[in-house]
Amino acid sequence: MISAETGTVEKIIWSREGIQCLEVKIGDKKEKALNYPFLTGTALPGHCVLLNTTAVNLGLGSGGYHFVMANYALKELSLRPGGHIMKLRYTPLQCKVQVYEELLDSRGSALAWNSYEGLKGLPVVIGELHSMVAPFILAMKKLQPGVKIVYIMTDSAALPIYLSDIVFRLRRDSLLEGTVTCGHAFGGDLETVNVYTALMAAREELKADVVLLAPGPGVVGTSTRYGYSGIEQGEHIDRVRKMQGLPIVIPRISFGDLRTRHFGLSHHTITALSEITSQRACIPLPLLGRDKMLLLYRQFKSAGLLEKHRIIVIKKPKNVTFYNEVNYTFNTMGRGVKQDPVFFATVAAAACFTEKLLTWD
Repeated sequence: MISAETGTVEKIIWSREGIQCLEVKIGDKKEKALNYPFLTGTALPGHCVLLNTTAVNLGLGSGGYHFVMANYALKELSLRPGGHIMKLRYTPLQCKVQVYEELLDSRGSALAWNSYEGLKGLPVVIGELHSMVAPFILAMKKLQPGVKIVYIMTDSAALPIYLSDIVFRLRRDSLLEGTVTCGHAFGGDLETVNVYTALMAAREELKADVVLLAPGPGVVGTSTRYGYSGIEQGEHIDRVRKMQGLPIVIPRISFGDLRTRHFGLSHHTITALSEITSQRACIPLPLLGRDKMLLLYRQFKSAGLLEKHRIIVIKKPKNVTFYNEVNYTFNTMGRGVKQDPVFFATVAAAACFTEKLLTWD
């Protein structure tokens, strides 16, 4: 069930590739709405639009934005050439894209049908939250400026990659080699049907040295054991191993989140690493104070993670102070580096470990 209202576009507040932020008049009120021209065409002042107002009416974390579902000023929209695969299938906004798999087939590539030789040990860093994306990439680039990083955005959270301010900035600043959107996520440099072919595309097409596999903005979480979108982190470990890559997990660790289930090692990470994955992963940790390390040790031990996975303690992540120097604002669940330094130190530890892997002979 959704709530919908019509409004008139008053002005375009800002726009960039794939997304527009609009001021719309609904009755006597002026409110904000996001429009994806890829789905509904380009909106202009004076256009009458149909808006999905559900999230704002419920007070959810959509940033106070409505979303354009249709533009009555545009009577017809034409298909772009190329591609036959539908994303958002069997919804009113189902859209056609050209996926990497189609490109392989059209080229007559052996990768399309023959046995794939695999990722050959390619480091694949697996994050639960979109807030891990920028800190990891910036830390990696600080340590090794020439490293080619490809971001694979899964479809467990936001589906349009255009929504991500941070991906837009990273691309603008030439810090990302490329992006891949898989499943029903869309808008990446390459589109793929699933995570397996996204990993192939990142290595074979975009020539990644490191892959970052993580959701877009807006993950779902509940207080239940299995009811959260980040549970895919455990599934990704198995996928990466299946493709002969090296899975490196960024654990969700916080001493700024006062909720018991997320204090220290999050119950999300514990479930994914203990119950969901059947394969072994590398888990880098920052070296913290005695009390914090003791708590983490007990959490890892009680969940059986010390035996199941390879735990690496990074004595001094070189990049934590660097986060205060870059022209980027970081936050996770509303907390910045000062409020939750361990969260960001953990991301930095993953970058330090990954950089070491790349420099080992």
